Amino acid sequence: MKDRSRWSRREFVQMAGSSLAAMSFGLPLLARVTRASARIETRFVYVGFGGEGAKEEGIAVFDVRGWQWKPAGVLASAAPSSLVLDASERFLYAVNEVDEYEGLPSGTVEAYAIDGADGSLKLVNRQKLSLSATAPRHAAVSPDGKALVVAVHGGGAYNVLPLGKDGSVGAISGILKETGSGPHDAQRSAHPQMVVFDRAGRVVSADMGSDRLSVLTLDTARLSITGRCAAQTGDGPRQIAIHPDGRLLFVANELDASVACYGYDAEEGRIIGTLSHVATACDGSTGVLMAVDPAGEFLYTAHRRGSGGVSMWRVAPSTGGLQRLQVVDEDGPRLHEMTMTADGKSLLGLSRVDGGVFCWCVANGQISRGTQLASLAAPMSMAAKSL
Repeated sequence: MKDRSRWSRREFVQMAGSSLAAMSFGLPLLARVTRASARIETRFVYVGFGGEGAKEEGIAVFDVRGWQWKPAGVLASAAPSSLVLDASERFLYAVNEVDEYEGLPSGTVEAYAIDGADGSLKLVNRQKLSLSATAPRHAAVSPDGKALVVAVHGGGAYNVLPLGKDGSVGAISGILKETGSGPHDAQRSAHPQMVVFDRAGRVVSADMGSDRLSVLTLDTARLSITGRCAAQTGDGPRQIAIHPDGRLLFVANELDASVACYGYDAEEGRIIGTLSHVATACDGSTGVLMAVDPAGEFLYTAHRRGSGGVSMWRVAPSTGGLQRLQVVDEDGPRLHEMTMTADGKSLLGLSRVDGGVFCWCVANGQISRGTQLASLAAPMSMAAKSL
């Protein structure tokens, strides 16, 4: 893969113009959905697009006004596999899933300042990751806003980078190298996929390559291991979400399309054990996606490979057990990523196959059929700035 982290002014202008011209925007949500339930309580949405096989790469900015999404700009960015806002929502950080930067095997991260009036982005700086930290997948900002933790797929590691008051990303301050493997061809070595912070500021991580969940302590810009928990052999944990009450940890497993729930001791920062393990597909589908609503009452799944459709599950508050309530759009878009809006009223999904941003409305314990909000080639990540 070539070095895609540097852009000339001419390349940027050409890319931005063609990408904006290619965006098209959907009609309001289905007529049978009420206007109140369809409103998305966000002000700006940032969508990263590009990656493998894509002709163009960057971050698209959408101005959200009620039902209408309007294009507000495009910035060049190489394979932005993860977008994350800081707590103040003044800065946006992009993880560039590249395997070479300035002639060396390394991924990069970028910092952007957000204009509060029009949502536009201005590049603050770009920072390389550690040597051999290629194809980074995900990042999280520490609760105090002083550090960015990056999960690195290639090279099997976590990188810690300090954040300045101006939002800038500093040089790497900490590296935690992982080892391990699993029985699947995709598990020949450790492959960290995702990191999240718990309410005490610890890092909880998922490693698809080693079938392992970890609790890590961030101290003086360095990571240390607090605890480990082995996932079921061959699961391939990819995505994690902590229940709002802090006592349950949900894990979406890449390789067997299951969702597991683990007990979590928020006081000690300890993963207690498996409470439930549910298959989300019976047709060989893999690459399950997961989103948990802000109240923790429902969980949603879809698949990146195999069957289509979005499933809505009820969460048992004590055990995290899942009961499937509804499946919609089984012949609908194949999703790559999805997330809930902050108010829990809308589920947003990105489809690389169908080339767009889609929305499903949630009201009265039911999920509507979806609709396409915007057309965009090869979307891969998303972040929403609140009103």
